[in-house]
Amino acid sequence: MAQGVEVQNLPASPEVERSLLGTLLLKSELWSDAAESLHADDFCLDAHQRIFRAMVDLGRDHGIFDAQTLAIGLERELPSIGGEAYLSDLECGAVERSNIKPLCKVIREKSLLRQVARRAEALQSAALTPGTRLEECQRQTVELLTVYDGAQSNRLRVCSMGEFLMMDIPAREMVLGPILPTQGTAMLYSKRGVGKTYLALGIAHAVARGGSFLCWKAPKPRQVLFVDGELPASTLQQRIRSIEAGVPETEPKLPAQDYLRIITPDMQSQPMPDLATWAGQALVERELCGAELLVLDNISALCRSGKENEGESWLPVQGWLLRLRQQGVSVLLVHHAGKSGMQRGTSRREDLLDTVIALQHPSDYAASEGLRCEVRYEKNRSFHGEEARPFEVRMQLEGSGAAHWNLRDAQDALVEQASALFRDGVSIRGVAEELGISKGKAERLRGKAKEQGLLLTPLSQCPNDYV
Repeated sequence: MAQGVEVQNLPASPEVERSLLGTLLLKSELWSDAAESLHADDFCLDAHQRIFRAMVDLGRDHGIFDAQTLAIGLERELPSIGGEAYLSDLECGAVERSNIKPLCKVIREKSLLRQVARRAEALQSAALTPGTRLEECQRQTVELLTVYDGAQSNRLRVCSMGEFLMMDIPAREMVLGPILPTQGTAMLYSKRGVGKTYLALGIAHAVARGGSFLCWKAPKPRQVLFVDGELPASTLQQRIRSIEAGVPETEPKLPAQDYLRIITPDMQSQPMPDLATWAGQALVERELCGAELLVLDNISALCRSGKENEGESWLPVQGWLLRLRQQGVSVLLVHHAGKSGMQRGTSRREDLLDTVIALQHPSDYAASEGLRCEVRYEKNRSFHGEEARPFEVRMQLEGSGAAHWNLRDAQDALVEQASALFRDGVSIRGVAEELGISKGKAERLRGKAKEQGLLLTPLSQCPNDYV
């Protein structure tokens, strides 16, 4: 009889394990099928774990094996599992099969049930131990909930080029064209007070109703979860009302109110989850409930663990974004810009992104104008040409509080700004410094302004360095 670990009252099926191991002795070429579904630790008895581990090693090295070569492979471990007699018993009591998947499934399910039982016991013990913090129970709860992930194959799936090309892989659709595809990830960032939250809410609202926003279009309604990390609930409510009131009559309305759902700090009885941790990610994932777009505004407030400038600190979030992509969820990250004007912290955040959108105030912006900014694409993986042209947007609140959005080409706006400066007699050098552009670009802008009849001051009256 094989010696093994005590399984007590935990779920186990040693007879099924014996059947599988015996079958592998009869048809050792099936070892790879078993290795794809099982780890040695999935077996309840220590003896069976050792036998299976030796079978896999022999299979990888030689392709096939039998009871004799298995006994040699086990070497000093053989006496502890019952010797060659136990291997003979396995082989003699086995039934030759061509399909071992049902046996593997039983063994794997029992293994997962044992893991659930042990983790549940540990969670209960932690909860009953005086002085245990709630965060520790939360961590163990997340570990318990993720056990099911282990039900997937223990090996990476590999396929040949021919098999891969024959796969029926659905084409990616657009959640919001052209900037965000299905299973896509995008970032919208700016300095404080430029308008990124307003634009993020406009995007979320457009996707939820399957409508247009600015120059972007959602082909169909999709459920959206908007997670806000810092705004007062009253401010967020007012902005959503403004966006809702400003939707033109020609645009589709929300199919249902739950197509756009909100999580915001003021509604919680506890701190907002830290999305740089497994526990925080699990709390948000649990509320997706079929959402195809997750908006996180903003990652500085929602991802609090680690150091913002260190790429390693971003890895837990990056892994989560990949997991969400596997689940078919698109993500819009809202972020702050640093003093340099670039997105704050590690640039590693941009590695997985399909689109990066930067918002910035125009050079002639005045605070009295409210929301007016240039929208520029710093990364655009799936669109180019005219679709990738920068543009300027201005939002004004009408008398009823409805948000009204005006767009114009960023280049046209720049020509108008330069024209006004040239008409005031500012030199090319001065225009370049004022607009934050090169002298060559300033000169080209002067040429376009002249072509469009926007320069009223004759060149002969301009300062010497004008030309």
